[in-house]
Amino acid sequence: MRLVKSRQELGRIGLVVLLSIGASVQAARWPNPHIDELESNLYDRRGYNARTLPIGMAPNCDRFLFGPNTGRSNAADWIRAAYHDMATYNIADRSGGLDASIRFESEQTRPENVGDAFKNTLTFITPLVHRHFSLADGLALAMVTAVEICGGPKIPFRGGRVDALKPNSPGVPEPQQTVEEHIASFARQGFSKKEMIGLVACGHSIGGVQHEAFPDVVPPSDDPQNTSGNSKFDSTGTLFDNRIATEYLDGTTTNPLVVGHNSTMNSDLRIFSSDRNVTMRNLANPAAFRSTCSELLARMIDTVPRGVVLTDIIHPIKFKPVGVHLVWVGGGKIALKGEVRVWNSEPSKVVLNWKARDGRHASGNSATLLHDLTHISYPVIPDTPSDLVNRWFSFPETLLNANHGISNFWFDVTNAEGSKKVENLGGAGYNLQDVIMISNTTCLSFTNGTHLDVEFAVRETIKPTRVYTKIDISDDTGRPIIHTIDITPPSDSTAVAGYILWHVTLTQFDHFTLVVDTDLRTFETTFFSANSPFGYSSPMCP
Repeated sequence: MRLVKSRQELGRIGLVVLLSIGASVQAARWPNPHIDELESNLYDRRGYNARTLPIGMAPNCDRFLFGPNTGRSNAADWIRAAYHDMATYNIADRSGGLDASIRFESEQTRPENVGDAFKNTLTFITPLVHRHFSLADGLALAMVTAVEICGGPKIPFRGGRVDALKPNSPGVPEPQQTVEEHIASFARQGFSKKEMIGLVACGHSIGGVQHEAFPDVVPPSDDPQNTSGNSKFDSTGTLFDNRIATEYLDGTTTNPLVVGHNSTMNSDLRIFSSDRNVTMRNLANPAAFRSTCSELLARMIDTVPRGVVLTDIIHPIKFKPVGVHLVWVGGGKIALKGEVRVWNSEPSKVVLNWKARDGRHASGNSATLLHDLTHISYPVIPDTPSDLVNRWFSFPETLLNANHGISNFWFDVTNAEGSKKVENLGGAGYNLQDVIMISNTTCLSFTNGTHLDVEFAVRETIKPTRVYTKIDISDDTGRPIIHTIDITPPSDSTAVAGYILWHVTLTQFDHFTLVVDTDLRTFETTFFSANSPFGYSSPMCP
């Protein structure tokens, strides 16, 4: 990550603001960057604008990105990582839980966390992290993605997890422990004996045990396609189904934690049989298995430390603007750019409408959105109709009069049958600030190092008390934090069409926003993120 200046200089220049994603809850408004980012990762899985996590599952949930080893899968690593991160929870004082403490080396190297599943998982997820996407949310989302794409049930997902500042206390169950120790461990985590059996069965529906991590459980392998010596939990090791239960009950299981040669390590056998197989017989029903796993895995990822407030369950946003932002193009004009994703619908026509800054809607304030067959996506969402389709529409080249500006926008929608409706967030409209915006003259330079020469426009009638940029960097624990850097006012304050051009040079610009404070309000640009498919891309400087 490229830093603007040294950490010491940054400390003098601007205020360090630790992210508190968990302090915010879901609100019925747009934009809502936290919710928008999580919703995209949760529902944009295939086709146009597919996000990164599903790539780790393709093509058949047997992908393993950390060696030519078809005996393993990323899916199994992701499920294991989420549980081991959560399993430090103590219900008595509400410490621990799913908070990404597994990223600390001292926690990963404990005997309870043997193997490289955690390192593999973090290697994949950590580059996705920024101010609106915590690593803890990433671990939870990775598990949800693995289960759902690999054939499992829909898992209700809430966001807002906060990354820990230090390792949590030990407490992950180990296979050599007695059943009484396992029951006590899961009780500390907040799960009953019946729930313990269900959670272990759900978690072991995918994956297996590797000789590399557990040489006392699994023998070595001379198979060049299974160099880690992976022994699967059930016969469909990359498909989330209830074979873990049915094969256990009918005696055909090869689960190394049930029929392994070392009876001391047969923890699944002790756990599954701890209620005389009552729970496992129930899980032999596919519908019961799916509903049980949906409930227990949701509870597992919702087990968070005291003080963390999760959002409401995140559902797909029906008419979702994505990457919508304003660009100063000069000549008294502003460009309105962006796209909109229409969830599970294929309208024949969508018209973008907007109101000027003063709230008026002139007859010329509309444009027909463009759609393309390449902008259709087919989400992979379990327990939903198989013909569910999303369609993406892009904004045409839309120029606004800078003197008039914009306050909000909405959509007039015509469906295939010819009926019409308005999509405007229940009358509120999609609000858009036009106080501060990036300029199309912003460019990338390699002179004296790599930097972004950012030009931006600030409305003249706004009397800023402060103009600055927020830049994401990482603290010493790897958490994203925000450094704010004040921007010097321009020497030339001549206004053009009601706007004054400002300038700042950034040598760290993977994730940033531009901000204006006034006495009454704060105005902020769209979040420009290198991880987003709609992140800002700029031309080379002359």
